[in-house]
Amino acid sequence: MKITIINGSPRKNGATFKVLNLFKELLENINSGINVEFINLIDSDIKYCIGCQHCYKTGKCIISGDSVEEIHETIKNSNGVIFGSPTYASNVTGLFKNFHDRVHMTMEQLLYRKPCINITTFENAMGNKTLGIMKEIAINAGGYNAGSIAIRNTFNKDPINDKIKDKIKKLASKLINRIQINEPPMASKIYTKIAVSIFLKPFVFRNKEHNQGIINSWIERQIIK
Repeated sequence: MKITIINGSPRKNGATFKVLNLFKELLENINSGINVEFINLIDSDIKYCIGCQHCYKTGKCIISGDSVEEIHETIKNSNGVIFGSPTYASNVTGLFKNFHDRVHMTMEQLLYRKPCINITTFENAMGNKTLGIMKEIAINAGGYNAGSIAIRNTFNKDPINDKIKDKIKKLASKLINRIQINEPPMASKIYTKIAVSIFLKPFVFRNKEHNQGIINSWIERQIIK
């Protein structure tokens, strides 16, 4: 079982990192056989997407020199994914948005059938708005929300207390359970089927040559035959 944790905070030892790191520790304590990979996006020097659609055609980003394709492969080979971002200006961080733009996971349905946990930390307000954005990112990439948490925290304070530990432990157990069940909820399956059949597939097949990378990805994930 492989689980990937994505930290979208530019502060490597900030509140979001501490929550995600606790997640990692609890997952490994629950089951020592779990392989947890922790990715700090700030270490990856992710360049901006230039909107060239090269990934549509080849399944690979044209930009080199950062870790985006390695992160893409790591997510692809994971059974579940945990996304974390602090709330900046009522939204995910620019770093997290940049990662999402570059990792080409929506059109390819990179999270197809994968359970996801979404976590945000915030100080004043709009934490739930950020969670909504993160959930939408996951479900639009073919995944589903297995749980989420928005943690209010004072700047530079440790966000971890007994109540938070208990919530995260429950979320960790729930994620493992969803991976072991290996079957998305019916609502998720219906949503993905509608999204692929009505919106994505007609768009992609209008220009098969240009979108061959997407088609190959769908075949690999058995989204289409």
